[in-house]
Amino acid sequence: MAIEVLGQAYPRDILQAVHQLRTYREVASGGPQPVELAVVAEHISPGARQDLKHAGINYFDASGSMYFRHRTYMVVREMIGTQHKPRRPVRLFSGAREKVVHALLEQWRRTESGELPTGADLSIEAEASTYTVSTTMQELEREGWVETIGAGPHLRRRLVKPEGLLDAWADDWVSRKEKRSRWYVLARSNPVDTVLSKLQDYDGWALTGAAAANAAVPHLTSVDRVQVIVPPGQAQTWADQLQFKHAEKGANVVFIEREGASLMFLESHAERLGSRFASRFIQYLDLLSGYGRDKELAEEFRHRALHMGAKA
Repeated sequence: MAIEVLGQAYPRDILQAVHQLRTYREVASGGPQPVELAVVAEHISPGARQDLKHAGINYFDASGSMYFRHRTYMVVREMIGTQHKPRRPVRLFSGAREKVVHALLEQWRRTESGELPTGADLSIEAEASTYTVSTTMQELEREGWVETIGAGPHLRRRLVKPEGLLDAWADDWVSRKEKRSRWYVLARSNPVDTVLSKLQDYDGWALTGAAAANAAVPHLTSVDRVQVIVPPGQAQTWADQLQFKHAEKGANVVFIEREGASLMFLESHAERLGSRFASRFIQYLDLLSGYGRDKELAEEFRHRALHMGAKA
């Protein structure tokens, strides 16, 4: 086995490592056994991991994450949420930076990557400072998900690997511990319509998960539980006002206490007056962290609603 040892491994670092490892394998190819290639590092970024897999090169880092493939054997161990990470100028998937990521992905979805937004454009879309946009985009470029075009006032950044960025966001998303509560409401017909009618006079909420996904992709699945994003600290108050009953078993409503990026780019359905659905990216992320068949449905939703290939 040929091993390249690195400190912090990002996509740009991986390019040289891959070249050196492949060069060594060509030189040593006359031996009795094929030479396996691997990168060992203190930290391997999500973008670098994706590049290594695509290049057919194994890896291991200090978090304990491993990817090793040899003939018919394959070992994959991804330590999500607990991995050691180096000190960074920004944490991508939180607060205002997460809103910038969301705005960038939504802009890509709406324009099919044809338009190149300026930092000012993203600042307005994400309701974030131009400094936050700049530092976030620099980190995305470091990961290899974004490329820079032009300079100075004509500088633009293009999202070149939307799937990679969404995958990294998803990995962070499913590792979170959110405050959720389960409730029951008497619904004579569809629980979605019942919940929507009760929330008409409230602000700061949106339907997400399977109930919302069905509006974007009709007949995706049957819905017996409605997930609702509500303001942090308001779940009990809203439930009391709406006359929802607490129910760990048999619940048909789930309150998820959240704000920020989760309430950006809300959608409505023409046949459901007053409807308010989370953006398609938030719907996808919540399907991934859902229950039952939600994870399976997430892949179909990703293909049909986001027009992206399968998660790496």
